[in-house]
Amino acid sequence: MPNSQFPVEAYDNFVKQAVPRWTTTDDAIIRAYIALVDRVCPCVILFHSQAGQFGFKVAQARPDKVKALVAVEPAGVGDPKQAAALKGIPMLAVFGDNIALDSRWPQMRKNDDAFFDEITKAGGKVDVLDLPKAGLVGNSHMLMMDRNNLQVAALIQDWLAKQGLVR
Repeated sequence: MPNSQFPVEAYDNFVKQAVPRWTTTDDAIIRAYIALVDRVCPCVILFHSQAGQFGFKVAQARPDKVKALVAVEPAGVGDPKQAAALKGIPMLAVFGDNIALDSRWPQMRKNDDAFFDEITKAGGKVDVLDLPKAGLVGNSHMLMMDRNNLQVAALIQDWLAKQGLVR
């Protein structure tokens, strides 16, 4: 991708961290995350990519235990019919560059935006951080592995501070 911040020389190590996903286990994964939230929250849930649907659905199941959601390029959404469950949870969605250049991401971004619209219609608020518009360019889908990851993290931290969630 143009001006990529991803450290391509570390790609072999990156793929060693990959975790396979089987869609037949989604319900079990959601149950496990809900059990974790029940045990350790109240908390902020930060999720990335394929974990999008899990983060949103877990928050919909336990909105009283979630102080905020940070969705980093979520590839899936929650249940639009339960969007109102998220109306009291501050939410930040973070997106990098090159979405339009990918074969799948333009549709996933449309799905995200439609879900965010449902949350807004239900009385919630979703802040969208578009990194190129914020002056950070060249981000891959792996935003937190890119060379400018500390700058990305600082923007997320600033947003959390504005929500009163930083000590």
